[in-house]
Amino acid sequence: MALPMPPKGWGDDEITKFFDILSENSYATYANLRSWFQKLVAIDSAYRKLIDSLHNSQDWFAAFFLLRAHSNYLTAVRLSASGQLPETYTVLRSCLENGLYGLYLSKNPSSRETWLRRHDTDAHKQKVRDEFKIATLLKLLSSIDAKEGEVAETLYERAIDCGAHPNELALMQTLQMVKDSEKIEFKVAYVEVRSSQFQLALKTTAQVGVCVLGIFRLVYKERFDIIGLTDSLIRLREGL
Repeated sequence: MALPMPPKGWGDDEITKFFDILSENSYATYANLRSWFQKLVAIDSAYRKLIDSLHNSQDWFAAFFLLRAHSNYLTAVRLSASGQLPETYTVLRSCLENGLYGLYLSKNPSSRETWLRRHDTDAHKQKVRDEFKIATLLKLLSSIDAKEGEVAETLYERAIDCGAHPNELALMQTLQMVKDSEKIEFKVAYVEVRSSQFQLALKTTAQVGVCVLGIFRLVYKERFDIIGLTDSLIRLREGL
């Protein structure tokens, strides 16, 4: 199906020109890195299969975080495929956190009220900050599944290093230096699709997507087994 013609004026400003660059990069990623793209599509299909299976689930509260994690994942695919590298990691951090929150609140249902009342008072906000620390959430995951906890912590730290915080590595992966006899010029690339860091962002997107599915398997283990997602998860981990 042919793409619709853009509206009048599209491409006349820097924002819509930038949008076009992102789309062109996404097309190139799809065409030139098809095996990676197929892996990302397969992970998305697993999310959709799980979501569609959760009608009348008793653990309905965790499903809210599953939906947000899936949305984060889709955004990370779009960002990584278009070459927006630091931004990819910012969203991947959120994807991991939604998985960890979903697991924590599933295993600690009495904490739902604490989480829901965050904005009631300053005291409630502080209570949420004290309880929902990332170290606490990762510790719970590791106590249930040590391997998944190790993977999640590694990916979370990579997300922090590569863009979820304004750290040195987040800057350096897109920094360019042009030097001549008269001056040194520094440039920061907003998009980058020709470096090893680009392929790392694609791989990390797939890894986080699978890791978060693994976290939700600890919430919905029986459902995973019934619909065949436990076996699918094993296959999705291959090559990652």
